[in-house]
Amino acid sequence: MMATLKHSGVPRESPAGREASRRGSRAACTSINNQSMTLTPIYWLVAAALALLYLPRVGDPPGRTRTMLKTLSVLALAFVALVGGGFILLVIALILCAVGDGFLSRTGEGPLKAGMGAFAAGHLVYVALFLNLGGGIGADPLRMALQVGVVLAAGGLARWLWPSLGAMRMPVAGYVVVVALMTLLALGLPSSLWLVTVGALMFLTSDALLAGEMFKLPADSPARRWTTPAVWILYWGGQAAITAGFLYPTK
Repeated sequence: MMATLKHSGVPRESPAGREASRRGSRAACTSINNQSMTLTPIYWLVAAALALLYLPRVGDPPGRTRTMLKTLSVLALAFVALVGGGFILLVIALILCAVGDGFLSRTGEGPLKAGMGAFAAGHLVYVALFLNLGGGIGADPLRMALQVGVVLAAGGLARWLWPSLGAMRMPVAGYVVVVALMTLLALGLPSSLWLVTVGALMFLTSDALLAGEMFKLPADSPARRWTTPAVWILYWGGQAAITAGFLYPTK
């Protein structure tokens, strides 16, 4: 077999040639990475444009365009995180939230439960990410006070919603626990990730408003004129803040 290879006429690459090939591959990868980083601001603009295009449609009936814009605006953030060198857990969390957006853009109890499940999974991925980066409980008196406030707010929200939830009581209660845990850990992150903490608080506020819309506000309530766009602005803005906080931590 060795003799066959030796006399097969196939030229063997010299050690110097192999090293040159490796250097060329590394240079090509570096060039691609640099190009991706250079284009990252454009990807941010695309994501923001999709979010803005969705904003006038937040109160529209379910439809393909509405679903597409809502989902793509968050998938675009996942792409920004990926090409920007973000943590893979951040990318996964954003993708799961985009899946949840797709479900919640439809009507009915089935899509609602599926959407809540996808978002809960996304929050749990955020929990894992925050724990890996030092998120915790009671980092200092101010943060501890804020964490106590989050617990009280989550409990108050669950109590307010409870009489109106019906068959959704257990799913909603579980979701409130998960999103509250995510926010608690975000409040314990290092100060260099303060924008992530802001994003998590925006996310929590958006979810609270959305729950009020779903289970408390009448369909014809005038309050929906501001709650519906506020839900989207806080939600997408929160996701963008979390993404930016990880990609551009302060010193």
